[in-house]
Amino acid sequence: MNKIYEEKQESLKFMLSSIEYDGKKLVELTPRNVALIEAMIANDSNYLKGMDKNNKPKGKYRGSNSFWFNELKTVLIDKKTSLYSYKDIIFNAVCAVDSENSTHLNADGVGRDEITKRILNIDKIKLIEYLKEPEKTDFKIIDIISEITHPKDKKKKARINTSFASKFCHYACFYLFEGTEYQDNFSIYDNILKESIPFYAKMYGIKCVKKHLDKNYELYKQIIDKIIEKSGNKISRNGFDHLLWYYFKGRL
Repeated sequence: MNKIYEEKQESLKFMLSSIEYDGKKLVELTPRNVALIEAMIANDSNYLKGMDKNNKPKGKYRGSNSFWFNELKTVLIDKKTSLYSYKDIIFNAVCAVDSENSTHLNADGVGRDEITKRILNIDKIKLIEYLKEPEKTDFKIIDIISEITHPKDKKKKARINTSFASKFCHYACFYLFEGTEYQDNFSIYDNILKESIPFYAKMYGIKCVKKHLDKNYELYKQIIDKIIEKSGNKISRNGFDHLLWYYFKGRL
């Protein structure tokens, strides 16, 4: 038998399951689908570098976000001494999240430095509280990080970095609170997700006006939580983010 045919048939076992709703093909929100996407991401060279906590700064490379958040964990959670200053850890974590997620913080000329200063101005104990209890602290950490920037160059446009804020908080919790209930505290705010979420909200009868999701992180996260609940509460926010982002990129 033709080997290519055999391989093609075998690959069908690993296809994502989907459903048709309102004329749209939607990936199903199942643990199996999430597991398949997590395996794809874990084997994708585009993401391997950022996921490796051993990727230290070398030459012009600043180090992975995994490396810097593990350094932050050493200081904030383990209460141990790092080889790096707290200021350097925060700045490089900001830079790593920005570069690995293409959030373009420095399009205004000041983003990385300004946001680093904002985070440094938060008391360390308070920072842990903001990350551990986002709802109880009214998403204060998102507000602080995403507040409009102040470019020094009048030709540069000020920015509200909601997407970066969500990603910084997501990765901070993912690494600082690994293995705990707090690891999955923050959903990632992303344009692909913002475009695809309304399909699921409609399917599950959840009120969702796409334009209301713009820069409104709290509402955005509430709708995601309702969708996950309606789907059976079998996947994490992290799994939801990865599944929709990987499935819908190039499809919208």
